[in-house]
Amino acid sequence: MTNNEMTLMIAELAAKCNVTQEEAKAALETSDWNKLTAAQALEDEKLRRMQELDEVASNCEAAEAVQDATDQAAEGDAATAPEAGAEGAAEGAAEGDEKAAGSEKAGKCGKGLRNLGAHIRRLVACGNRNRFEVRRGGDVILALPVTALAILMLCAFWACLVLLAIGLFAGCRYSFNGKELGRESVNSALSKAADAAERVKKGVAEA
Repeated sequence: MTNNEMTLMIAELAAKCNVTQEEAKAALETSDWNKLTAAQALEDEKLRRMQELDEVASNCEAAEAVQDATDQAAEGDAATAPEAGAEGAAEGAAEGDEKAAGSEKAGKCGKGLRNLGAHIRRLVACGNRNRFEVRRGGDVILALPVTALAILMLCAFWACLVLLAIGLFAGCRYSFNGKELGRESVNSALSKAADAAERVKKGVAEA
């Protein structure tokens, strides 16, 4: 591989994965200049960093909630002067407990939203690592990231379903390619659907 080809590959990978050229070069060197493997490694690294940031943010918010509760309890104690009596002290403590409970609920809600966001990011990363391929006559005529296929199915489910059925009767075969979805159990089901379509087509032709 020439230097120009290496430079071009580094630039393309950096633009595709939204990383610096140094990061792209390091990933390519680690993966023996396999662009697909390098892109997957970069996506995994980005996901790992996001999870670390989520954990740090969660720990910071928990610490802030504890500090707020402590400050509010201290304010309640200061507000209950000796002349206010036992009744004023009880009211201040109750108010501090209510504020602390509200802060705890807000912290739990924020943590739940962050966990949901992290889960969605993991699903998107998985969809980007796996591809849906359409083959005809042994040649790949279309390859889409599974994320793009999922968006199309959400936006136009029935239209996509009809197109997939037409493709089966037109001699197309479908399969998944990737670490998570490119398994024999998944692709064998798609292969059986294509075989069934072929049998139906032959039966109609013979009739």
